Amino acid sequence: MNKIKTVFLSSLLIILLIGSMFMTWLYSQVNSALPKLDGTSKITGLTQDVYIDRDVQGIPTIKAKNRTDLAVATGFIHAQERFFQMDLLRRNAAGELSSLFGEKALDYDKSIRLHRFRERATVIFKQLPDDQLRLIKAYTTGVNEGLKDLKAKPFEYLLLQQEPEQWQEADTILTVLSMYLDLQYKEGTRERTLGLIKTEFDQPTFAFLNPKGSIWDAAIDGSQFFPSQIPDKFWTVPNTNVQKNIKNSTNKDYKSEEFPGSNNWAVSGAISSTGSAIVANDMHLGIRVPNTWFRASFEYSSISSESIKVTGLTLPGTPLMVTGSNENIAWGFTNSYGDWNDVIVLETNEDNTQYLTPSGFKEFTHHKQIIEISGQEPAELNLKETVWGPVIGVNNKQQSLVLRWVAHDIQAVNFYAQKLEQAKDIDQAFIVANKSGIPAQNMMVGDKSGDIGWTIAGPIPKKSSEFGEIPTSWSDGTNFWQGYLTPEQYPKIQKPKKHRLWTANSRVVGGEMLEKLGNGGYALGARSQQIRNNLFAKELFDEKALLAIALDNNAIFLKRWQTFILKEALNKQSLITQPRWQEVKEILSVKNLKATTDSVAYRFVRNYRINLRDAIFEHLNQHLVQLDKSFNFHTIRHQIETPLWQLINEQPDNFLVTKNKNWQNYFTDALEKTYEDMTLDQPINKATWGQQNTANIRHPITNGVPFLSKWLNMPATELPGDSYMPLVQGTSFGASERMVVSPGHEESGILHMPTSQAGHPWSPYYRAGHQDWEQGNASPFLPGKTKYSLILQSD
Repeated sequence: MNKIKTVFLSSLLIILLIGSMFMTWLYSQVNSALPKLDGTSKITGLTQDVYIDRDVQGIPTIKAKNRTDLAVATGFIHAQERFFQMDLLRRNAAGELSSLFGEKALDYDKSIRLHRFRERATVIFKQLPDDQLRLIKAYTTGVNEGLKDLKAKPFEYLLLQQEPEQWQEADTILTVLSMYLDLQYKEGTRERTLGLIKTEFDQPTFAFLNPKGSIWDAAIDGSQFFPSQIPDKFWTVPNTNVQKNIKNSTNKDYKSEEFPGSNNWAVSGAISSTGSAIVANDMHLGIRVPNTWFRASFEYSSISSESIKVTGLTLPGTPLMVTGSNENIAWGFTNSYGDWNDVIVLETNEDNTQYLTPSGFKEFTHHKQIIEISGQEPAELNLKETVWGPVIGVNNKQQSLVLRWVAHDIQAVNFYAQKLEQAKDIDQAFIVANKSGIPAQNMMVGDKSGDIGWTIAGPIPKKSSEFGEIPTSWSDGTNFWQGYLTPEQYPKIQKPKKHRLWTANSRVVGGEMLEKLGNGGYALGARSQQIRNNLFAKELFDEKALLAIALDNNAIFLKRWQTFILKEALNKQSLITQPRWQEVKEILSVKNLKATTDSVAYRFVRNYRINLRDAIFEHLNQHLVQLDKSFNFHTIRHQIETPLWQLINEQPDNFLVTKNKNWQNYFTDALEKTYEDMTLDQPINKATWGQQNTANIRHPITNGVPFLSKWLNMPATELPGDSYMPLVQGTSFGASERMVVSPGHEESGILHMPTSQAGHPWSPYYRAGHQDWEQGNASPFLPGKTKYSLILQSD
């Protein structure tokens, strides 16, 4: 017995010793992956020493003698702080996530391989001008030197049991192409959705469901479009064979309103406290750990020996300052929803081996893709392409479809935007923007002299005629792209008479300028209109006044829905039938509806609208999904607001598609659905908006290793704001930064962002600054006092 006890204790001691040794080794590996903050590092690629001063939040000021050395240092810092994030961006665009995460990423990789971005990135890199090639090569050297200088590989690779792969020049191109995937339709989904509606229904119905404008329009040139009338004759949707819970059906999780984009606005020096322009910008993206952007300040000498200082946000994976201020101009971006791709309907021969072009039938070209899968044998994918682009599927008539997309052309990516760092005024900034290769953006720019302006940054295709709203044939030569607009042809507005400009992903201009941009699915103008109205509510602005606009959570858009529920849904008869509605009516009878965390009324009105919309269009949606699985109601959800409002107010009998349904039944059913969802485990008066809109900002690694959530993810804080207001905020979506700055007056500027600079959870500034973002604090634009100093020395 004693022998058994001795063996047991000895075995236990050995196990504990091994466990202790393993934990010591694990701690050492994770700790060794921390970036180097102080001291010196000798690295390859520098011509002279570079000084990196970080403040308490880890925001670096990088001081170099020239732009090339600065690019090396930027790459070094990005790699040390954010290499795993950079790796995900390049793999996302290349369709190479399966090599990290295994088979669960395979379907996504297959969908991305259609675009062959890895091959395209190599072609784009080789044709860049010499100055941009030097910049990318220097940045790539810095990335690999930064990765090598870590004492251990980034902790994510330790958990995945993988080795990080070195950065290549083409990976920087892929990083920008990854933003194309985030900001534009990669499969022509919206165009295909509208095309199906167009073929299934008559023109009046199509025009009604696809309105050109609404009461929410707030274009900066004052142009106004109007909705179409309710058709005299509606469609007939079969009630038979309608399947419930179709994958692409209308969204029932109440998160369907999120819209990748941004807000930006500017006031001229005539109405600013500084005498210079003031520019505000908050870019709306999915929010994860770490944040998309990395704050920095650059100081270097130009080729002409001019001292340059520029501060703002960089994108790890690229060497550029994406948005910020250089003391002469300040600039910011919102995503433009112009028409940046077209879906082409092919006309093929009988055996589908050739397709018709203006010069006759042509053979398809074929490309084989090998997808590496972690822990498995590689998968093979065969792609079919045309002179216009890849075949992306078939429509409901089994006709092959092809995608013509800006992102497939060499014009898609360049690094001309680096010249914004040295631009002196809005005229110079416009030239840079119009020559830049980025996903098309509304650029808002203001300069030190007080002028402001708007233009498009990024390539704009020049089309042979007005087409692209729905899929079309290009076989007869009528429809084609004629290259790209020159800078002289770009839409521009500068020095507005009323000293104010604004954009928020909705239609910005009309007339000839809109004809050049097209309509790729603009947002409803509610955000733009609320920002515009706030700008005209004051005569003088400082930075804090513009930040207050960014934090505006007044539910102007939903005010009419609040009134509708109180008058139409909660009418006398419904209150008699269901006495519990009296409590709901009392809750909704608030004077100022806002998306505050403690508001029950806001949550009810918001969710009611979504439930009623989904119910009214349910049969239409399900019928069209059955005809073509590519139909996606989500892509037209914003424009549907206009016909929805017309229907529930005019209540035409010829619309109802289900027997024994009347409009009041729709209104009551939406009440029931909203009430039931909000009172599953609680009384209605406890069902606040903050409860539904609680932050879920996660590190991607915790999806597979959830027990690390406590250490890696951001706090589960209740957040104010929503989609149809300036303060855009969802659980894991919203303002990826908020910036307000006046060029030449950066010391009074404002900048904050979610998560933090750090990608490593043991960093001394992990989560630093996140609370400022949560609370909307006016935190400084410029880096603070130096806390950490690092010198990069030429090897």
